[in-house]
Amino acid sequence: MDVHDGQILSAARRESERPDLELAVETRGLTKHYVHPWTMKRTRGIEDLTLGVARGEVMGYLGPNGAGKTTTLKLLTGLHKATRGDAWLLGRPVHDPESRRRLGFLPEQPYFYDYLNGLEYLEFAGRLSGLGAHEARERGRRWLGRVGLTDARRILRRYSKGMLQRLGLAAALIHEPELLILDEPMSGLDPFGRRDVRELILEQRERGVTVLFSSHILPDLEMLSDRVAIVLDGRLRRIATVGELVSGGPQTIEIRCTGRPVLEVPPTLRLVLERGEQPHVTVFTLRDDARLRETLSWLLAHGVEIRAVTPQRATLEELFLATAGDPGGNHRRSA
Repeated sequence: MDVHDGQILSAARRESERPDLELAVETRGLTKHYVHPWTMKRTRGIEDLTLGVARGEVMGYLGPNGAGKTTTLKLLTGLHKATRGDAWLLGRPVHDPESRRRLGFLPEQPYFYDYLNGLEYLEFAGRLSGLGAHEARERGRRWLGRVGLTDARRILRRYSKGMLQRLGLAAALIHEPELLILDEPMSGLDPFGRRDVRELILEQRERGVTVLFSSHILPDLEMLSDRVAIVLDGRLRRIATVGELVSGGPQTIEIRCTGRPVLEVPPTLRLVLERGEQPHVTVFTLRDDARLRETLSWLLAHGVEIRAVTPQRATLEELFLATAGDPGGNHRRSA
């Protein structure tokens, strides 16, 4: 699905509240430029972003460092002011503080008061989110256990980076938001922590919560996202479901052979020797599946015994690198 497909987005409307709208997040031409205070040099953060996230959807926001992911999320949460363009959260414009009342947000580098303990911090976050004192304390205890931080009295300066990440996620969820925006939520987590965060995101989707999260960990995006938005150099390049991305990508075919080794093949077959991990075993990758019949006939005619023919779909990582214009995986990333 192309980013400009009109079916992705509703028509832009500028009322302060739009209850008929089924989008939890919408941007129209959202742009942010940074100007250096001394040189006055202008740097693009994000350019002409037009994006819609449906209510109840989990959208992954994918891009290399410096692509504009964090800039986008800061614009949506009111931490940055747009150079131009418009954005709405749950039907309200982002310049309206009410747009953030039902929002849970975890920044890429959250700030913590390190003299508090975990329960005190969650109580503080709950009170800021509008909870009463008793309810904030009860939810704080529950969420500490839910994210695996059972020592409620440990002060935050003794937390590891992964523990702080879990605490930040609990703080974003303590008031049961309708919209969750997460900037690199898997950052600093070990495999068990990543698994727990994935389960939390899936739980929120089951509750009907909309989730927009940025990440560069592609397996997590494949596992969690209903759709993926790819941003490069400050511009949105593509929006599609993971299935659409993968099914739209090129398909190769792995051919595993035994018997007589093949040293040369006609270049027209587009048959590439990938590896030979065992004696008398040769593995080829066929880049043009339209030539499968011709290729198999050629191999059999040259005394090769074919043991397996396996279609190979492109992974999300391969498709991202192709979108970035770097099939070899050497896309230059900004700091």
